Amino acid sequence: MIPVVLFSLTVHEYSHGRIAFLLGDNTAKSLGRLSFNPLKHLDPIGTLFFYFMGFGWAKPVPVDPRNFEHPRRDMMYVAIAGPLSNVTLAVICSFFIRFIVPDINGILFTLLCFGVYINVALAIFNLL
Repeated sequence: MIPVVLFSLTVHEYSHGRIAFLLGDNTAKSLGRLSFNPLKHLDPIGTLFFYFMGFGWAKPVPVDPRNFEHPRRDMMYVAIAGPLSNVTLAVICSFFIRFIVPDINGILFTLLCFGVYINVALAIFNLL
């Protein structure tokens, strides 16, 4: 289950950074956070909380709204990018469960189901 959480958190944070970069803010890129390397996005305390408490967090990607042409609008786009990436991952996992591997009952099925669960949970939590 840990790889699913790491992948989901990494894609979530990368999405924030990528959209910020596309809108004109290179803060995440200059700090090496525009990466799919999970180690760049893990928060030490958030990771410990995840293991011991069942919930945790990643390091938020730094964004400087002064670099945007339309700061209010662009910050909204950056904010929604993470949850939208989680919804996308949940849909992809659901697609695999339904159409690609509908007759499996092993570890792959469990990982895909957990992928749906964790990504929906991350999307909802981040929209609060």
